[in-house]
Order: sequence, then C-alpha cells, then structure tokens
Amino acid sequence: MTREDQVKFDKFVEDKIKEIDSTMALEGMPLSSEFKETLRKCFYGITTTEIERKKIIEKYKKKYG
Repeated sequence: MTREDQVKFDKFVEDKIKEIDSTMALEGMPLSSEFKETLRKCFYGITTTEIERKKIIEKYKKKYG
C-alpha cells in the first residue's frame, strides 16, 4: 500500500467511525474511546468482529453467570 493509499484508508476509517458514533449519539449512546479503538483494530485487520463479540459475551457471562 502506498503512503497515499494509507492516508486515504486512514481517513476512510476515521470517517466511518465518526459516522457510527454520530448515529449512536442520536440514540443517546455515543461510542466510548475504547470501543472506537476496537473498531479501528477491526478495520485494520488486527482483530475481527467475531473475536470481539466473543470477548464481550465472555465478559458478561463471568459478570452475570
């Protein structure tokens, strides 16, 4: 990926996160900084939505049984 392509992709990612955050904020549920970082990791292929979903399920299984 060229530097120019990377800059374009970075902007695309930030625009998408901003769009998601704005939509959620309209419903009174803005995204936390932690969740925004998780979205970035998904966009960049560091993790997947399936892995993150499983982490959340495990977290709340431990908390609520």
